[in-house]
Amino acid sequence: MTEPSISSIKPLTRQASIKMEIEAENRIVDNTVVDNRTKRVLAELQKHWINEYHNSREKALVELTERLHQEFLSDQQKIRTELLQQFKEELEQTRNDLDVKYRDQLKNENSKLTEKHRRELSDIKKKQWCCQCENEAIYHCCWNTAYCSVECQQNHWQLHRKTCRRRKNNSSN
Repeated sequence: MTEPSISSIKPLTRQASIKMEIEAENRIVDNTVVDNRTKRVLAELQKHWINEYHNSREKALVELTERLHQEFLSDQQKIRTELLQQFKEELEQTRNDLDVKYRDQLKNENSKLTEKHRRELSDIKKKQWCCQCENEAIYHCCWNTAYCSVECQQNHWQLHRKTCRRRKNNSSN
């Protein structure tokens, strides 16, 4: 198709001019004529739908925000509960470990002290003690009587002489 030249364009007739004005005012959309009244209705409908869209979008965002906040709080509580449980378990394990450790230490210390006591008792049993003052004896009178000094022996003699075996042995000779 060739383009029309300027000389071939005819001036518009009055009827053609009016028709063009009407077409300019009324747009043809999908072979449907849309006048100004229809345009206003469509514009109002569009505004209504946009408002409905924004309102429902805002409502959905608020609901989503609330749901996410509740999930966050729930997750936070769950984490707090898990951490508390983990802490309690670790504390109980530490307590048990320390109980075992200190029980073993106590057992070892008790064994050491028992052995020390046994040795000291054995050493003490090997010595003789003064019948009068219970100090270590260096003077022996008879088989079961000893004194730490002559003074203790003299002070105790009045009681001891009744049972003294040394005297009985000497008198039979």
